[in-house]
Amino acid sequence: MSPRAATLSAAVESKETPDDASIQLFYREHQDFVWRNARRLGCADEWVDDAVQEVFLVAARRLGELDTEPNIRGWLFAIVVRVAQRMQRDRGRYRARLQRYSEARSGEHVASPEGQRAAADQLRQLLGQLDEARRAIVILVELEGMTSAEVARVLSIPHGTVDSRLRAARRQLAELLAQQGAEP
Repeated sequence: MSPRAATLSAAVESKETPDDASIQLFYREHQDFVWRNARRLGCADEWVDDAVQEVFLVAARRLGELDTEPNIRGWLFAIVVRVAQRMQRDRGRYRARLQRYSEARSGEHVASPEGQRAAADQLRQLLGQLDEARRAIVILVELEGMTSAEVARVLSIPHGTVDSRLRAARRQLAELLAQQGAEP
């Protein structure tokens, strides 16, 4: 372990909060390692810097683990792997949403601004008929593209609860649309 990393590790072991200088030294010492491996793990040029920043944010939150982890680079690499995987998954979902959007826009019928406003108003009205718990899940999963596991973490509820509430909300929305004579 380098003297700089040892300084940071010593602060963690003594349960002191590492000072800014120690954290900056830690960052400078390991930034190239993290950047190289983020690229090797598939982070594209345009978002590799975001991945590096995310790795160090995660590392800063988990500094307490350093007292049990003798291999700092191995510990950082494990964080890089998870961050790169998550970012690739997020970027993939984002590209899929853009693709669906562009396909919808290139279709035969593009709604007028008035039609878009009417659809948005209908969506708000339908969401308003859901209870608060179901509404939050529908918004996060269906409109924001989050996975049910992510929603479970965000809302601090079990994964199964997210799935069951989402199924119930979809059924309720389909019933409401059927009552209005619209297609789900």
